[in-house]
Amino acid sequence: MIDIEEFTQNLLTKLAKKNFSIYKYENNTVKFSITEDRLNNLLKIVFKLCSKNLYCFSIIREEYDEIEVIIYSKNEDKKIKILLENVEDKIILQYRKKVLKYKEYKIFPIIGPDGVGKTTLLTNTFNPKEKSLMFKRFKKIVRRSIIYNVTYPINKYLLKKKLGKKPEKDQHDDIHYMLVILAGLLYYPYLVFNTLVNKKIVFIDRFFNDYLLENISFLDKKTKLRDKWKNILNYIPTVYWMVHLDAKAKIILERKDELKKRDIKKYRKANFKIYLQKPSIVYTYVNTGLDLSFCQNVLLKISRRVGIALFDEFLYQINDDLMIAKGGERVCYLHPEDNTKVIKSVFSKGEHNDQNKLEYIYMNYLKNRQKDLSHLTNCYGYIKTNIGKALVFDRVLNYDNTPAKSFRYMVANKILSLDEQKVLLDELKKYLEDNEILFVDTSLTNLFCPEVQEGKYKIIIVDGLGAKRMGFKFWLYRNSKLYTKYKIKRQWEKFMVMYKKDVKRAQLGQRPFTRL
Repeated sequence: MIDIEEFTQNLLTKLAKKNFSIYKYENNTVKFSITEDRLNNLLKIVFKLCSKNLYCFSIIREEYDEIEVIIYSKNEDKKIKILLENVEDKIILQYRKKVLKYKEYKIFPIIGPDGVGKTTLLTNTFNPKEKSLMFKRFKKIVRRSIIYNVTYPINKYLLKKKLGKKPEKDQHDDIHYMLVILAGLLYYPYLVFNTLVNKKIVFIDRFFNDYLLENISFLDKKTKLRDKWKNILNYIPTVYWMVHLDAKAKIILERKDELKKRDIKKYRKANFKIYLQKPSIVYTYVNTGLDLSFCQNVLLKISRRVGIALFDEFLYQINDDLMIAKGGERVCYLHPEDNTKVIKSVFSKGEHNDQNKLEYIYMNYLKNRQKDLSHLTNCYGYIKTNIGKALVFDRVLNYDNTPAKSFRYMVANKILSLDEQKVLLDELKKYLEDNEILFVDTSLTNLFCPEVQEGKYKIIIVDGLGAKRMGFKFWLYRNSKLYTKYKIKRQWEKFMVMYKKDVKRAQLGQRPFTRL
């Protein structure tokens, strides 16, 4: 494995030759701004170089128009952020709803050829005795099904006559792939039930992908993707996180000599091709030819990002040095691994208003209804930290990546003229009314005012959405359009009263602002 700095330089050189120009390069993160039709070409280059140079990586696409690639190293991970240009708002909103859906289904396939070490890595990384975990083998799921056991004896008899010898079960499954896929699809709702109702995290050894490959069980034939693999792929469930294990052919064959070198290479390329055709939200490529401890660290790092950290040492570590602000119930911290995100944690031990739960429910409500989030900080769901479960949100930054100030700060320091303030407030009012979004806790400190371009500002709501507490009113806000519209109007009137008081204080220079 070459040094990470040398590898990064090689990768950037390769991308430059393909006319991918760097948009920004800072804090170990390379940013590209490209059109959507070029995305797969960029990802193919990343995959080719990482697999060739024994680097593990993850592709994370929680937003349709923002893709993050993390390349793991023993010293310091490198990141590539890809921003897609000119994506329609409708597509972005639909994708957010899709992400929410699949994030609830905690079904995570681990794919890779025989001998790659799926069982070894999985059982050494995650404790099989952990009550919240389920471990399933795709082959066993299929071969224990009624439909498989009814048809297998007939198929085996016919295959024996055709091949002139007794077929192995893998060869039977290769030829009768539609039977295998059907049996898997019939079982899949049971896995969904376990994740949604029993709150299980399900890891599956193998997945439907293997059966999109033809001849992989026949050494005398070349492995290839089936002629109609794209059509079949339409019926295969999308998952939130897919783990692809790989290694050099020599290493795999030393562990289990069941394939040919050419078939291992084809398996590697074909599975990435399948991913590009129907991507999971998170895709992780792990080269098991590396140290087991390093591979474990990669899996645990990305599982923490996915939201399933199971060991204390892999919880996000939060401390007072990361604190940004403290309210009556929650503390806001800078994300320890991503300075474009913040973490909101409830610190109140007694009775409180469940602000994290309320905000999570309300943000998901907005996403499910495909509302425009352009004046809100996006919520990325719960993570586990050393101080408990917390929510991750976007951090509000200026165009030059400096922290934005609150709208109250801008008013108090007269950074914006009254005319400029009016334009921004009119824009925010129209946005809330058009999207039927409730801004309930109408403090000016809950609004931030980033400079999105030089001399151009925008108001972003960072807190106070939905309701002040859980209860019947909160339910009503989400289920009665008439009441919601009334409440939006009422809260805006309250907000304007507070705003005018602050404007007057700023003009008179009296009674200093205590919270900005």
